[in-house]
Amino acid sequence: MTEIEIYETGKKVTMPSSWAEMTPDQVQTVFKLHDEAIRKGWSVMERNVRILYALLGIRPGRKRPTPRMAENVAMLCERCLGFLGEEGLTFDGLANPLPRTRRLHGPGELLQDLTFGEFRAAARAEQAFLKEHRKEDLDELVAVLYRSRWSRENRAGRRAGPLTGRAFRKDLRRAHRLPDWQKRLVLLWFCSCLQYLQTGKLVLNGEDVDLSLLYQDPNSVKGPSATWNDLLFHIAREQTLGNIDRVEEEPLFSVLAIMWSNYKEAKRYEETAKARKGH
Repeated sequence: MTEIEIYETGKKVTMPSSWAEMTPDQVQTVFKLHDEAIRKGWSVMERNVRILYALLGIRPGRKRPTPRMAENVAMLCERCLGFLGEEGLTFDGLANPLPRTRRLHGPGELLQDLTFGEFRAAARAEQAFLKEHRKEDLDELVAVLYRSRWSRENRAGRRAGPLTGRAFRKDLRRAHRLPDWQKRLVLLWFCSCLQYLQTGKLVLNGEDVDLSLLYQDPNSVKGPSATWNDLLFHIAREQTLGNIDRVEEEPLFSVLAIMWSNYKEAKRYEETAKARKGH
């Protein structure tokens, strides 16, 4: 957090200096103001000034600011809001910044309560949208992640409706009607989580796991979307969990734990093979 002293009043306030330090409401405010800036043609500086005031809880006055005040505000924007990006917002948060929108409920931090099947469906829709930029694909991504509450928990502990049938078609229509800024926020958050799940570090079953190692090994599954199918069939073929349908129902983090176990086993085999060649 960044502490700021307002010289005119002597009051000290704090404001977030990264996405991770923002509350969900603050993140949503930033995205709404950015959306308004695009619609009304504001400059990046005007956008940032309005975001700065919102984060500080200051209501802009009607009086024109003095040159000194304008200079201080511009300096604060440059100092505190550089992580926002310029024309388009960047986002690297892992906590869900939009836990719920209308009747649709989203997953928890870092997608930890998604099943592997939900994760694959979301990754497939995300890749399709980034490639073709069809709104239908973005709607599908949102609908996969954000669904109506369901009576039963899935194996990941989430009460989300099915990904097929009438219930999902209804969720898809609801996702379609969401504001563009909310859909953009969901997309950027999912991309941030996906990036972390391929490069970051987690604790799985009490063990520190460097996820980047899973994608550097030449024999491991690479890529965020198309090759998740390869992983699905690989685990099903080994009967580690069961058939394909059973693997799809497994929590995402359980599948990551299996990937890590397979990685360690492959490394042990490699070291054993090298040792035998050395004799």
